[in-house]
Amino acid sequence: MTLLAGVSVLLFIVWLGLFRSTIFVCLAFLLFTFAWRTISSLYIDLSGPVFSSQLQMFIGPGVMTVFQSIAYFLTLVPFLWVFNSAALDEWARSAPTPEPRASHSQLTLSDATFYASVLFLVLLFGALIQGGVIPLFAKIERWTFNEQANVLHQFVIERGDMLCFWWGTMFVAEWLRRRRYDYRFLSLLAAMIFYMFLVGGRFSPFYRYCAFFVIPFSAALLVQARGLGSASLFSLMPRIADRRIVLAGTGVIAATAAMIAFALYWNLTRVRGFEGEAARGAFVERVLVQPSEIGWASYQRVLVNGDWDARHAFDALFERPIVAGRNTTPQFLMSETIGEPRTTEHITGGFQFAGGFPEIFFELFGPYFGWIFLLGAGWLTALISAVMIRSIVAERYLTAALSFYVLYGFYVMYIGGMLNFVATPTYWVKIAALFAAIVMEERAQRLGRPILPWVLADRTRLFRRSAV
Repeated sequence: MTLLAGVSVLLFIVWLGLFRSTIFVCLAFLLFTFAWRTISSLYIDLSGPVFSSQLQMFIGPGVMTVFQSIAYFLTLVPFLWVFNSAALDEWARSAPTPEPRASHSQLTLSDATFYASVLFLVLLFGALIQGGVIPLFAKIERWTFNEQANVLHQFVIERGDMLCFWWGTMFVAEWLRRRRYDYRFLSLLAAMIFYMFLVGGRFSPFYRYCAFFVIPFSAALLVQARGLGSASLFSLMPRIADRRIVLAGTGVIAATAAMIAFALYWNLTRVRGFEGEAARGAFVERVLVQPSEIGWASYQRVLVNGDWDARHAFDALFERPIVAGRNTTPQFLMSETIGEPRTTEHITGGFQFAGGFPEIFFELFGPYFGWIFLLGAGWLTALISAVMIRSIVAERYLTAALSFYVLYGFYVMYIGGMLNFVATPTYWVKIAALFAAIVMEERAQRLGRPILPWVLADRTRLFRRSAV
């Protein structure tokens, strides 16, 4: 049963990639995490008992994969309903009619984004060099550098995901308008990835930035799928990919993979000092045990042994967390698993365990109602994702950006189990801003006066556009 459940999730993800490519790309950020955690849970359930150095205990075997797989299906199934063929065809009708190349006298939204981004990256790299400490060469952990970094670096840490999403939106917007890609934004993404490599990033920032850059590409897929009668990747690829995009994409992927491999090796052997078999063991534990270790303990506690206390969970998550203002789910799960004082020492030191979803739903809502809330969260995520992708197609860029901001809370929930984001006033301000943008931008577009127009102004000779 365990093996069947895990393989079913992996095959479903492959099926989405082949035959529901719009959904697959839209969920690029989540699907990779779901696949990774499924493989991790399979390893623990089938190979256990395995030792967890973080929990200081043996975990596995068990049936975590079964529960987790059902939760993933409940999360993904609403997307099949919301992103159905009829809806995608309707959204595609709102796409702009392809037009000739922009005049050299026009300053477009993508131009302004590119110039501002180049300036930001120049200042960012300049501040790194001026600071005199480059974590990759200084052999220090990234969180140590983050604590003392400048304001530009802090902006990247806090808003880098949004920035890469916006670059991806501009990259695709050029294709929607003129059936050509704006490769300038691919170069910006490459520069950002290289920066994260220098400041000690190992895996997470590379995969996050690439995934958020790619998500808007689902808008191009659904527009091209219109009239084909099929959303198969095989039928769409010849219409959306030329040799340049294939070569550019392959180059970025290859370079990123090489940096990830080197960063992991460097961190384990040079920063943390592991050697030989110890380094290999640390790598295996990081990849196959740590993503699901705290989840396995939670499943055993709640779903197998029936030991859960909703009031205690609510208190730890929303009322009296160890450190407020952060993701409180790992704090609670760590406290329940490894106890005190280790949990407080880790959290106050800026370190927390991986995982949190979907186990936190069962800790808070119990072994029965947890499934209902999981399905509800999946529906909300699918609906907001639909607003985001449809807005990109219809050139309602403010709505698309605010949709991403609202959706980002759900992304963090699916990655780290965070639930306390709904208790912050600023999140509800974002929701209110999104609703206002939906109404105002749609009305302004009907009147022919878009809030964020594609053509911003006539450019001066200083900003003449170079061919891309």
